Amino acid sequence: MRAQISLEYLLLAGVALALLSISVLALASIRGSAENGFAAFQFRSSALALSNTINELCASGNGNGREVRLAVNLSVESVPGENEWLVRFSNGGRSMVRASRCDIGAADGLSGAVYAKNEGGKITIR
Repeated sequence: MRAQISLEYLLLAGVALALLSISVLALASIRGSAENGFAAFQFRSSALALSNTINELCASGNGNGREVRLAVNLSVESVPGENEWLVRFSNGGRSMVRASRCDIGAADGLSGAVYAKNEGGKITIR
């Protein structure tokens, strides 16, 4: 009788451990997905903030400047298009292209607080 009770408790403990391990694996999978989603959100937020600042400075005219805080490192590249400049923001495997009326001159590897200024129709970012 005692051996049967011990065996039943052992089986219950095994089932509980199996369910616990399944739950832990599911949570680890969810965490990785959430971290990836958050990194994508930070990239998009930083790129849009810098893009909006560029367009504001372009419209404001010569001599105006603004500070922008970036949550992630960004590379900025501008390519001339028809009647506008195409600005590519990138960070590792992510990239985004936005239009601008002004040319862009940016340092490589922008991060943290950056300063953008309209200098004669060209937006410089440091």
